[in-house]
Amino acid sequence: MKKNLLLIILLLSLPAFINLFKPVYWNMHDDMQPIRQLEFEKCLKDGQIPCRWTPDLGYGYGYPLFNFYPPLPYMVGQVYRTLGFTYLTTVKLTAISQIILSTIAFYYLASLIFTPLATIITTLLYTYAPYHAVNIYIRGAMNEAWASVFFPLCFIFSYYLIKSQKTKYLIFLSLSYAGLFLSHNPMALTFFPILLIWIIYWLYEKKLLKSWTIYIKFFYSGILSLALTAFFTLPVIFETKFVQIESMFQNYYHYSVHFASFNQLFFSSFWGDGPSVWGTADQMSFMIGYLHWIIPVISFIIFIYLFFKKKIKIKKYILFLILFFLSFAIAFMSHEKSTILWKIFSPIQKIQFPWRFLNHSVFLFSLSSGFLLSLIKSKRIKYSTFILITALIIILNSQYFKFIISGPINDDQKFSGKAWTNLITSGIYDYLPKTASKAAVSPANFPIDSISPPESKYELTGLHHGTDWFSFNIQLDNSAKITLAQIAFPYFEIKDNGKKTSYQIENDLGRMVLPLSKGDHYVYVKLRNTPIRHFSNYLSLFAWIGILSFFLYSSWKNLISKK
Repeated sequence: MKKNLLLIILLLSLPAFINLFKPVYWNMHDDMQPIRQLEFEKCLKDGQIPCRWTPDLGYGYGYPLFNFYPPLPYMVGQVYRTLGFTYLTTVKLTAISQIILSTIAFYYLASLIFTPLATIITTLLYTYAPYHAVNIYIRGAMNEAWASVFFPLCFIFSYYLIKSQKTKYLIFLSLSYAGLFLSHNPMALTFFPILLIWIIYWLYEKKLLKSWTIYIKFFYSGILSLALTAFFTLPVIFETKFVQIESMFQNYYHYSVHFASFNQLFFSSFWGDGPSVWGTADQMSFMIGYLHWIIPVISFIIFIYLFFKKKIKIKKYILFLILFFLSFAIAFMSHEKSTILWKIFSPIQKIQFPWRFLNHSVFLFSLSSGFLLSLIKSKRIKYSTFILITALIIILNSQYFKFIISGPINDDQKFSGKAWTNLITSGIYDYLPKTASKAAVSPANFPIDSISPPESKYELTGLHHGTDWFSFNIQLDNSAKITLAQIAFPYFEIKDNGKKTSYQIENDLGRMVLPLSKGDHYVYVKLRNTPIRHFSNYLSLFAWIGILSFFLYSSWKNLISKK
């Protein structure tokens, strides 16, 4: 029955991703998806695992993008690249995977709580949330979109951990939250209070609020999740001081510029692919979705009526009330009236755009909508309501899941000419090492940008390079300083004829300047791991090996028991 129900839901969800199969590429705000996939693949082929330094970005000077930027969507994308798909097709297939997996994940969550009919409604509401269309078809915010896959998974496995307290659910919860961290760390941080409320409710429901055992299991799950993602989260925490991130939270990107109005959230039907701006002249949509909030409101009105008529008991609907009020509370965080909370809880300012809380609110609104059918006692009205709502969800919302501007383009065109320049210079100040006082305005002349004195003559041969290293032979007629086309970043190491040598860092672009004597030199440049990178890599490695060992042992044990 469950498999059939899921198949029905996926078929009904088809309009949400069918346009992504078209042989075109679309205009999006964050059109960095192809170049990020390209850089991620180069890292893997070069053995730079985990990927940290992206050599082509920053006008070819490189910067440590994946030391700070969540890699999960590109891990998924690499599966499609390995299967032979083009980079642009990979971007689309990664988006399709996100929509399908978020639908499946939410389906399993809804089926824990609701009847099959209510499960269909809530899952379709989640799939067809207008903001989900904004993330994929307008903004191209792949990381933020992937976070919506893990919201329901965190709810599911925390519920099962409370219900059974089995170790496998502790691990599954860790994996789910790890997936959230590796998708979009601001989403992981802002989702935590919501998950905590969900956990407290089920601890209360299962009469486990005073059980220290379950708290210890959740603590272990949290520690394991941090260990699994340490290779990414620890450098983010301890090495952000090495890069310029101020521009990501100032001026246009300051949170105060991007609040949504009450009308935009609840009533406006505007749809466009323009930017978010100060005030209400935004050229993109921030709608929650009419059905997403109207259905919970209707449910609440019916609940109040039946409660005062003493036809229902409040205990059965505590979860609904929690989800209902929490939905509006989270939506409130997108409105300017919540400014005081943004100032009090200053860490949330790193979310940049207050309307990003729509990710959370549509998740909660969708889930709270499932209670409507349980409040309707007449089977005829219940089925009629189900058919009407299902049809309206698809009719009203499927129109948003399509390209506004698109056209035919291939990888060669995307990775050449002006298009390539746009890719390697977009967001050039994001994670730019602090060794540079400004970003480059012209392409790097790899591997040597300049030599001093300028009249010095040299012969360069044997150039080899990877993603975070390069080497070459150079013959100098006189002593000189060579300015490498490489921005300095901890711990870049340079060896001259096999011996580690010191270098200078210029004040302008932050390039490494290497003084060399007259004669022949073999220069080798390599980005080494800092102590925190070393520690975080091994911590994550041991955590993943531990999980794999647990499941292999469990499978072997089950196999033996069956014999």
